[in-house]
Amino acid sequence: MKKGILAFLCFFSVLNVYSDDLPSRVKPVSFPFARVNALGGNHVGLDADFSSLFANPASFAGAEPKKNFAEIAIDIIDIDLIYRLAFTDDPLPEIREVLTERFEASLDLGGPIAFGGVGRNYGWGLFNVSRLGLLWNRQAVYMLTPTLSEEFTLAGAYGLGLYRGDTARLDIGLTAKIFMRMGYISQPTYLQEIKYFINNMVEAPFEIQLGSGFDIGLRWTLAESLSFGLVFYDPFAPVLVTKYSRMSQVSAQQMIAQGTVPVTPRASAGVSWRMASPFWHHYFSDITLSFDYVGLLENMSENPRDPLLNISAGIEVRMLEVFSIRGGFFGMQPAGGLGINFTFMNIDLAVYMKELGIAADDYKTLALSINVSFRK
Repeated sequence: MKKGILAFLCFFSVLNVYSDDLPSRVKPVSFPFARVNALGGNHVGLDADFSSLFANPASFAGAEPKKNFAEIAIDIIDIDLIYRLAFTDDPLPEIREVLTERFEASLDLGGPIAFGGVGRNYGWGLFNVSRLGLLWNRQAVYMLTPTLSEEFTLAGAYGLGLYRGDTARLDIGLTAKIFMRMGYISQPTYLQEIKYFINNMVEAPFEIQLGSGFDIGLRWTLAESLSFGLVFYDPFAPVLVTKYSRMSQVSAQQMIAQGTVPVTPRASAGVSWRMASPFWHHYFSDITLSFDYVGLLENMSENPRDPLLNISAGIEVRMLEVFSIRGGFFGMQPAGGLGINFTFMNIDLAVYMKELGIAADDYKTLALSINVSFRK
């Protein structure tokens, strides 16, 4: 009996050791929309679009029907470093040159799986994103963390009208999503070995994340012009994280760690104003202003950011239903972009500064996003 109890305790002590190898939180799923980046982030008061699956599900109540057949998206954070690493035979000297305090660079490729639709009360989409990242900080001066992963997300949203008045309406919405993320996600590598990372990937630890979650949102609209929104993202989103010593062990289920990890919950509140003015419509199709605060649950994160970094603002001016000029502000940094609607194809471009630190001007870098989408 004592031996059985001892074996039982040893078993759970091993599980606790294995759980120490897992992250405390999992990053939420996303897609690199250039329009969103140009506007300073997702705005919860805007009308429904394909990107609203990651913004506010309440906007789908009474949304105009649209279809998205395919999309190619590129999002590059720290353009200078990515360019220098891409066009050199030996990346080590380039990496040494930028090792001052820290650096973080990434390349996200969204699509070609990015299709779905928007209906009168619903929206759905299937997405894939390939991510490549490099992370270094002085806490592990001789180590660099490269990441290479693939992410698949299936999301569906439904919006319902709670109240319809002569000049106001109140809508509620719910988004449900499931996702799978797999790859080489968080394995530090010695600096002198980084140039052999691709060759040694077959021997590197491999991670699979299987998760689900939901978002719930409210939207109150006055005079078809002024909209107030409130959204809670992933208040309950369990993710099964499994680590293997190498990818070849996945089929044999020879795992080195496994456990359930939550997605970091978030909440945003904001207001959007679409100028309904006969004067403006002589010159512009639409002018929309948005202002949001995206850090309502920031105190639940491991490293809370400066509250000022959670302020988001954006403006979009559409001309002749074809051209869009966009400007944004997020993380105390500016953003801007353009959009062209060819009816069957949209091209969107965004150039923006991104604050990767937890305080203003802690670590800012230049980023670029390009989207080509086929919609109807």
